[in-house]
Amino acid sequence: MDIGKLYDQSIAGTYDRDELGLYSGARDKAYQQIKTHIGNQRIDDVLDLAVGTGESLLKMKELFPEGNLHGIDLSGEMLKIAKTKLSFNAIHDDVLNTCKHFPLASVDLMLMYFLTTFVDGSEVVRDTSKLLRPGGYYSIVGTTYEAFPRIDELARMTLSEDFLKQANPLPMGTETIVSYLSDAGLDVVAIDTFTKTVEFSDFKDFYQFGMDSGFFTHILVQCDRAQLETFGRLENIFPLKDQYTGSIVLARKP
Repeated sequence: MDIGKLYDQSIAGTYDRDELGLYSGARDKAYQQIKTHIGNQRIDDVLDLAVGTGESLLKMKELFPEGNLHGIDLSGEMLKIAKTKLSFNAIHDDVLNTCKHFPLASVDLMLMYFLTTFVDGSEVVRDTSKLLRPGGYYSIVGTTYEAFPRIDELARMTLSEDFLKQANPLPMGTETIVSYLSDAGLDVVAIDTFTKTVEFSDFKDFYQFGMDSGFFTHILVQCDRAQLETFGRLENIFPLKDQYTGSIVLARKP
């Protein structure tokens, strides 16, 4: 599956709607975490891995107005939207190639928000943490298998374990994200979660959210018609209530 093309064609235009406030809520929690633990420390360079539509960099510009802003993303359409909001060094490339674009020890603050769904988080953190200057910080906001427990339960009733692992290779939980940072030699300084109750009135409502938001798009596009119909026919699940939990972790390079 071409994630860049998926975001270009299906998600970029609707991503910023954030109708349930899940993206903004988790980003705000990370923003407060950074504000609390970094405070007035000098931050010269901020790098956003998977910068998307630029919302995270906008927050960092508020905190560090003199800092140089950098962002990489696989979706050209997402980058176009981001560049209408602020000026930054925009790189259209796979996050796995980040280290080709920056020298070692050149970044003070690294952001990896809503990316752990699509990459090997351990590998990406291990490689990109080399770009941090000593004393630099790494901030992660991630979705894990803890994020939507009821939806996960229902998905396992209709989809095979092998399909789910291939279509949705999430970290198991917050501790998995913590391990990415610890294993890369970083000191974890703060761990938080953002939680919010969500509700979908019927299958159409759930499907529309999943496709427009990006939370389930990568799974839904890989489901065939029979799989979708089976999920939609599950008895007595709508209105469907669940609780979203996003993991928010900040670490520092010694």
